[in-house]
Amino acid sequence: MFNDYVEQGQWDFRGEDTKEYTHCFHIYPAMMIPQIARRLIELYGKDADFLFDPYCGTGTSLVEGRLAGMSVAGTDLNPTARLISKAKSDDYDRTEYGLEGAVHKFVKDLEQELSQLSEDYSDFSEPLNVTFERLKDWFPKLSISEVSFCLKKIDSLKLEPTNRNFLLVALSECLKLISFQRNGEFKLYRIVEEQRGQHYVPLYGLLKNRIDRNLVGVQNFKSKTTDGTTSDIHSFNTVEESGEEILKTKPDIVVTSPPYGDSGTTVAYAQFSWLTNVWFGLDSRSPGALDRELMGGRRSELKTFGFEPMDTAIAKITKEDERRATEVVNFFSEYLMSMQNVAGIVKSGSHVCYVVGNRTVKGVQLPTDQFTAWAFVNAGFEYVTTHIREIPNKRMPSRNSPTNIAGKTSKTMHNEYIVVLRKKTT
Repeated sequence: MFNDYVEQGQWDFRGEDTKEYTHCFHIYPAMMIPQIARRLIELYGKDADFLFDPYCGTGTSLVEGRLAGMSVAGTDLNPTARLISKAKSDDYDRTEYGLEGAVHKFVKDLEQELSQLSEDYSDFSEPLNVTFERLKDWFPKLSISEVSFCLKKIDSLKLEPTNRNFLLVALSECLKLISFQRNGEFKLYRIVEEQRGQHYVPLYGLLKNRIDRNLVGVQNFKSKTTDGTTSDIHSFNTVEESGEEILKTKPDIVVTSPPYGDSGTTVAYAQFSWLTNVWFGLDSRSPGALDRELMGGRRSELKTFGFEPMDTAIAKITKEDERRATEVVNFFSEYLMSMQNVAGIVKSGSHVCYVVGNRTVKGVQLPTDQFTAWAFVNAGFEYVTTHIREIPNKRMPSRNSPTNIAGKTSKTMHNEYIVVLRKKTT
């Protein structure tokens, strides 16, 4: 049911440059590669004027929509994701009075100024919503001084929002690299305490490299976008509302990759973003607070959905672990509400394209792709097809520990399913 899998191998995009244009800006967990969004727009959005992404993350589909000559809008609950998405999909004035001028003012003499900082930045706490004591568990003291100095310098320049966001995104990507965070981790795991006293990575070189790289991305992006098209980033939750009044225009196409998960914390979006959210005053709470707002973060009771493949999978998981089964139900209950809200605002005759993964819980594979198709068919759509692709380079671990037993791991997803449906004309 809803498994008309086609073109296996043609959607893998092995060896493709996934960092073209502003896609180079910032790493993020489980990012959709731009080639997928680009091909979906070519196949299903040729006449579209307005693209919407209900879980926009860092804006892959939004950038591709702008490159295709469309206005775009996205929404995401994570402030760090919204910051990156806005910076990647916005328009920049690249004159000496615009972005170029802002960057020149920022980096001029920055290397020398950072080299003169001490480990005791006396007025550190004044401009920030975070204490020195809270951050010293995650950063060397000198690194705290460097980041604090950069933030103050950015604020002192009184930049236009787009130029300010550009610099903040470049700085954000450096935070993990200079922190005590373990390499290759999205979750908040630090290097062992014995190593922290000797740990120090100078900020300037990392920051300058990312600024220079991102400037090239902006130049390439600007050369391909269409005048008069716009990008809007929102924070509304599609689980709770459709966003129709916020968007004001019905989408011609939806291209999205919903949160990878079977619970509220499967992918560490909140933990990955915590350092940026705290440093920049975007969200000073613990990562757990944001996790509870993300899809699947709310508690509900075990139930059936009326879709046999998913109900059967959940029943099997319940026999092994009722708590995990409840987490799965929490996630898919909210996912279903979100899809129903999105379905209500799409124009008749337009396509929705959902890139999903069928995760395995307690040895049971969840039919997320078929569940997605079923939900939209029930909301007045006709099923078109499902493109299947092998995941060659998704930023996800190749193995995880589903039982949380030390040393016991299993393989994670190897395929993505690109589910395509069309809203019936009325």
